[in-house]
Amino acid sequence: MNQQNYNTNIEKSILSSILFEPQALQDISKILHVEDFYLPMHQLIYDAMLKLNKQDLPIDEEFIKRKFPKVDDDTMLQILAANAISQANLFSYVKELKKDSIARQTHLTSLELQQKFDVKLIDKLNTLKDELESVDGFAKLKSIDDKACNDIFDKFDIVFDEIENVKFEYLMDNFLVKNEITMISARPGTGKSLLSVAAANMMLMQKNIEQVYYIDGDNSKSTLKDRNIHHLKKQHGTKFRYFVGLGKSELWQIINALKKKDLTDSLIVFDSIKNFISGDRDKNKDVSPVMEILRTLRNNGATVVFLHHQNKAQKDFTSDYAGSSAFEEDTSNAFTLKRNDDKNALILKLFKARAGDLQEIAFSYNAHNHTLTKLDLSYAKQTKEMDEMIEETVEFLKSSRNKPMWSELSKNLTDLGYDKEKAAKVIKNNEGKLWKFERGDRNNQKLYSLIETTTSTKSRAVETIYEDIANTAPISPITPRTSNIGLYEGLDVISDKSDNSENRNVLVASQNFPRENSGVTVTQSILANSGWKFSLNQNYTGPISAFEKIQMPIL
Repeated sequence: MNQQNYNTNIEKSILSSILFEPQALQDISKILHVEDFYLPMHQLIYDAMLKLNKQDLPIDEEFIKRKFPKVDDDTMLQILAANAISQANLFSYVKELKKDSIARQTHLTSLELQQKFDVKLIDKLNTLKDELESVDGFAKLKSIDDKACNDIFDKFDIVFDEIENVKFEYLMDNFLVKNEITMISARPGTGKSLLSVAAANMMLMQKNIEQVYYIDGDNSKSTLKDRNIHHLKKQHGTKFRYFVGLGKSELWQIINALKKKDLTDSLIVFDSIKNFISGDRDKNKDVSPVMEILRTLRNNGATVVFLHHQNKAQKDFTSDYAGSSAFEEDTSNAFTLKRNDDKNALILKLFKARAGDLQEIAFSYNAHNHTLTKLDLSYAKQTKEMDEMIEETVEFLKSSRNKPMWSELSKNLTDLGYDKEKAAKVIKNNEGKLWKFERGDRNNQKLYSLIETTTSTKSRAVETIYEDIANTAPISPITPRTSNIGLYEGLDVISDKSDNSENRNVLVASQNFPRENSGVTVTQSILANSGWKFSLNQNYTGPISAFEKIQMPIL
């Protein structure tokens, strides 16, 4: 028996079950009375339900609030967010609530009897005792024999062949694992929403998933129009379900409907998770119920991604995400998202990997067709200052009569005003890419020279291209453009400077792909403009299968 003689979670779950299955009230009302609920607001809501049922009116949030304005909005939201109980288990909870109510009344009556002797109080205690005995489900536990126990254990025990044949699948290599929960945390305005939308679009196009449910509690309809995300709805139809501009109660209606579905081959995105927490995001007791819902959706077959915020970095403390540790504890994999505007790069840094061979990974976002281009990680992290140091070092190596030592490369950069540690990092990171070294005779020092194939650092771009997706993605008028747009804009190939993108929040679409089949692949154009010597079938212009890596020279 509950030591406190009440359980508000059970009360909320029963009321939630009635909202989603109003026909259950007829049977519940035979057992539970208004006073059986402990919280006064729960009593008010249950009383409202009984009165609506008597008047043959719908038992839903709208009618309850309209007919009974004293009902508190926060309490209604908590009830809507509570886990509705299955019909098979509902009456077990109802009976448990009834037991608590009788125990509570018995305790109060006994205290009153201690203060004064009253025959009516004794009669009340006897009535409560009879009522307790009449409630179904109070039979003493019967011992279960070994065979019955083993039947139960056999029903739920793992099976070797079943586990052995479980398929481990990536929806996006080294990033998203199918049927797992992934957290992406970032500071506001970094680009987590557009990253998630583009990933969902690509997975639908390649049929890695069959259905997307994007539940957006952060953005507005005008933001969607500004980003032209509604074109994806036109492209995918009902396979791309996007919910935006809804109140909390409406969002919870969607979530509770999803909890009852088979979600195999579905992707569900929560943007962002704070919109689904009733209470304090810093407290486990308020976060854990939401994470339990995410696990339920995963157990129904879904791949779940939730977006979350980061706290502003403090002098002595940096956190990967804001709030309770329950966010990380109940998550399979987790990334922080950073943005490098100098390279139009979105960089995902892994800080938890429970499932899959995951790695730090970088993308650029293509606004005109909502796709992602995978970038070489070192390139994605380069800043404008690093590019300048690379150019200066290349020029220094070209003009040197003799092969300079490390100290001379470093001195050249520091004399130009660059930080010594940053200079050392640039020199080290580009060994074997832009320049090489050999050991000298004296003191075994490093002597540097340019790699012969290096002709321009400007041609250095992506290492890997998701070429099939970019080339086959339907083109929609997503970003305002001029008619003279470059063939491979943003890749420093045949480019035009008239990018008029007004897409706010993340970045201008500088890694766009060809709008029609020009007879030249992206790979060929990059290589041709870089001066790289290559052997490739020049007549092949067909698409490469999705996510197949094209290894590019880092120039």
